[in-house]
Amino acid sequence: MQATDNQEQPKLPRLGSEVRFGDGVTAGRIRALNDGSFVVIRGKKRVRRLTLPYSSIAAIGNRVVILRSSKAEVLEKKSGTCTQEKEGTSKKAFIREIDEHLALDNPDRAERLARVTLYLLSKRLSAEDKKQLKKSLPSGIRSLWASVEQAGTGEYSNMSDFLIPIKKQGRLQSMEEAFIAAREVFSALKRIMPTVQSIQISRSLPRGIQEIWESAA
Repeated sequence: MQATDNQEQPKLPRLGSEVRFGDGVTAGRIRALNDGSFVVIRGKKRVRRLTLPYSSIAAIGNRVVILRSSKAEVLEKKSGTCTQEKEGTSKKAFIREIDEHLALDNPDRAERLARVTLYLLSKRLSAEDKKQLKKSLPSGIRSLWASVEQAGTGEYSNMSDFLIPIKKQGRLQSMEEAFIAAREVFSALKRIMPTVQSIQISRSLPRGIQEIWESAA
């Protein structure tokens, strides 16, 4: 977030700060700060992940962030948006999103990156995690996942092992580019899957791959 001329740069919240809805109900705590949004984790038994724009903040106090909208307003809006996006996501739209975020201007290359990333991810997930993931995906994405899904083998236990195949098959110049590519594929996937499942997958991943998963918006 950059300040424009004659404007003071907005104050950003801190990681770990408590977040409250406009009606005073606790929303959770801030888990991540992105360029244009922040991530709030709420709940214990039923964990939810909320990604909110900085413009949704009404005030920032001493380790407490107050939102402009009430709990009902925020959750109703998030639920409706997620349902519409999920139902309207096709394989073509999924690949186009990755292509645009990576500025490739090459859908075939974007699909190749998506395939190798999902292939490697599938090797790290349990049979139950993969079963639940497939159930939650739109049919077009489900078929893409099924075409690359592999049995878990315990391979790719660190970030380097995970990124090297992505770098090679995506014809990328560096491991940093491979990290960014994997992150964007994960971001596209997380936007069409339930929050609880996203958190469960994160917990089951090795630390290096978990870092990529958690960095995905």
